[in-house]
Amino acid sequence: MKYRYLGLCIPGSEEICADILRGRLKDLDGLSLSGGSVDFTTAVPYSGLNLFCFNNIFRVLHAAPAVPTSEGLAGFIRALPGSPADWPACRDNPKGTRTFRLVCSCRGQLVFVPKRARAAVEDRLSRESGLRPDRSLPDSEFWAMVRSDGQGWFLKRLTRHKAYDKLLSPGELHPELAYMLCWLSGPGPGDLVIDPFCGHGSIPRERCRRFPYREIFAFDTDGRMLDSSRQKLPRRENIHIVNQDALRLTEALGPETVDAFITDPPWGLYQDLGMSVGEFYFKALAEMNACLKPGGRIVLLTAAKDELNKALESIPGLGAAKRYDILVSGKKAGIFLIEKAALHEL
Repeated sequence: MKYRYLGLCIPGSEEICADILRGRLKDLDGLSLSGGSVDFTTAVPYSGLNLFCFNNIFRVLHAAPAVPTSEGLAGFIRALPGSPADWPACRDNPKGTRTFRLVCSCRGQLVFVPKRARAAVEDRLSRESGLRPDRSLPDSEFWAMVRSDGQGWFLKRLTRHKAYDKLLSPGELHPELAYMLCWLSGPGPGDLVIDPFCGHGSIPRERCRRFPYREIFAFDTDGRMLDSSRQKLPRRENIHIVNQDALRLTEALGPETVDAFITDPPWGLYQDLGMSVGEFYFKALAEMNACLKPGGRIVLLTAAKDELNKALESIPGLGAAKRYDILVSGKKAGIFLIEKAALHEL
């Protein structure tokens, strides 16, 4: 049996998610990328996917072209009851599921649709799923969605994320983004990994939860950030949370001892760095370069993309292997995969 899924992700990260899927799913089929989404098919059921790069994952019940307007969404919904949707999949629900809600979305915004059209879909869903509608506190959700690319989707939501605004501190990275940064580092069980700007500890936490490592160091100079990291990271002998200046890494680390730096440094938007953003990035990269093994990687998230590129040009042996332009909380940013030349290349 094949399952068709739609994974929603950070806009600009679609290719990263696609590469993760290619590595995880040997029978991957029907791979299609669009703005902030990945459409794919596999024989692996949702319980076996274990994909942490997506904000949400849906089971695709039906897809068809639709005009990306409220009227286009209403027309798509009116056609659903008689469509060749995968109605049997509506019955595949976790034990204890009794109610559902139909969510209607156009171009990423929840919208009102005519009562009669909504009721007709809810009636068919009730018959097919054995569930009853509950628009306030449902056990499950079905979505009728039209995206800006003109594609309409009838979906069954599989993920049940809690509200990040209640779980995360201001400025804390979402787990999906931290996961992708860690994955890009090419993790291995013998890695010594450093986050020199650890903040709330999102990156070290995701690395130790989802990937192998030998030792992790989380550095910062803000006592409040270090306290936050201590609360969120497990207490293990090979995880170290240290007050350390990222511009003086060589005082704490030996030369060419680090396998990967994975970090989200200050972007120069709100913090007083005491120098220009370009100078700050040059000094930080120079310190990382001195501590990084030949062939090691730096994975870095920043909105100061031009300043980072200029700093990289001034440091022999370091080069950007890949760059992904993404949106973080509505701000344009970039994920940089930076590699240090191997010994035979130096």
